[in-house]
Amino acid sequence: MISQKGIPSPAMWQTDSVGSVYSYLPRGCQICRQGAGMVLFVTGRCQRECFYCPISEERRHRDLVFADEQPVENVGDILDEARAIGALGTGITGGEPLLRLDFVIECLMLLKEELGAEHHVHLYTGTLPPLGTLRKLCLAGLDEIRFHPPTAAWKNPAGLREALRAAKRLGMEAGVEIPALQPAPEIVEVVRSEDAFLNLNQLEFSETNNASLQRRGFQPEDLGCGAVESEELAKEHFLREGLKVHYCPSRFKDAVQLRERLKRRAERVARPFDLITDEGTLIHGIICGDMASVRETLQELGVPERMYCCKEDRIEIAAAILEDISKELKGMHCHMSLVERYPLEGGLVVERIPL
Repeated sequence: MISQKGIPSPAMWQTDSVGSVYSYLPRGCQICRQGAGMVLFVTGRCQRECFYCPISEERRHRDLVFADEQPVENVGDILDEARAIGALGTGITGGEPLLRLDFVIECLMLLKEELGAEHHVHLYTGTLPPLGTLRKLCLAGLDEIRFHPPTAAWKNPAGLREALRAAKRLGMEAGVEIPALQPAPEIVEVVRSEDAFLNLNQLEFSETNNASLQRRGFQPEDLGCGAVESEELAKEHFLREGLKVHYCPSRFKDAVQLRERLKRRAERVARPFDLITDEGTLIHGIICGDMASVRETLQELGVPERMYCCKEDRIEIAAAILEDISKELKGMHCHMSLVERYPLEGGLVVERIPL
């Protein structure tokens, strides 16, 4: 049952600390919630111009490939990223991924061959692919497909019904993924009748869609980039008994998805002297100065070699050790600091504390 406020009763639905509400989670979402899903962006090209599209100017309408935040130059980069986070699955997205169907097929086959048949792959598409295309995707190893029909088709989703049926007959899990921007009873009925799933995303403000969203009456939350009205609409019109539905708020991406993925990466790339935080960032110390003299002093002080790393222009060292020996180093005119950064090569520095 749905309460008077439009929120499902807790006996039938599950919620979490960031506001996700669901009666069903497809496998792709289950993996995402663990931070174990790699996002493979295969192109920024798309035939549609959706007013709510949050894709950045950097990627929009450009044939760029990213594995999570990492630019991809060759398919080996995709495997490197998957292994770096211990990926259990991959979500293929864009733009419109099927504009690069051959490349998508290549990636599917590569992921399954190198990471195993159990590596789950799902794909988003704004098209209704013909049976031949669906069959190619299925044979290449696609496990799950999510259709994203344009708003103009929400009132007459007959083609969507056929696409869901065709995908399911081929053995793929099939569903619909749309933003919560207006009621869509016809979409709800098709999903329910075809025993598919519905993923509902909160509208997300970005630099590229901010003006168009506000012109249509949407306003951002006080904290975050989600649209307030979108969350209200989702809970009022889409959380229905007998429907496999998952409402995913914008804040989930940073509060859960990104944090858990960073933690998985940090566990795999952290050096003996890196401290992993609860947010998946790394903390260590940095010493800049006369490198030869600093190395000699570290040896004299008995600092184990595994607790520091010599770079061309600095020494990275365990934060606790640097704090303990900072007095000895200050007389050598060293510049010292503690840094917290993302666990990426050249990762963003979140905080720097001079010593």
